[in-house]
Amino acid sequence: MSKILVIGHKSPDTDSVTSAVVMAEYEKKLGNDAKACVLGKLNKETKFVFDYLGLQEPDMIDKVEDGQQLILVDHNEAKQSVENRENAKILKVIDHHTMDFKVGYQLYYHAEPVRMHSNCYL
Repeated sequence: MSKILVIGHKSPDTDSVTSAVVMAEYEKKLGNDAKACVLGKLNKETKFVFDYLGLQEPDMIDKVEDGQQLILVDHNEAKQSVENRENAKILKVIDHHTMDFKVGYQLYYHAEPVRMHSNCYL
C-alpha cells in the first residue's frame, strides 16, 4: 500500500499545516503509513511556529497521482485542494467548514465547528 498523504488547503496557514502534521502522526500511531504535505509555501506565521518548535516543514506537493490515498484536513472543497484530487482515493475528511463534498463511496467524514469563545465558532 502506498503512503497516505495528509493535506490541508492551498495557501497553507497554521491551522491547516499543523492539522495535517498532527493527523499524519495520529495515523502512524494507528499503524498506517502516513505523511503530512502542504500545497504551497508556508506563510510567515506558520514558518515561525515550525522554526520555534524545531519541527521539520512538511514536503510541498501540487498534484497527486491517480489512486493516491488522501486524508483531507481543514478543507473539503475541490478548488481548495490538490490537483487531481478527483482521481485520488479520499479516506477521511476532518474539517470545521461548511460541507461541499461528494464522492461515490463511503468514507470517514468528521465536521465540527470549533468553539473558541461563548459566541464565536471557527
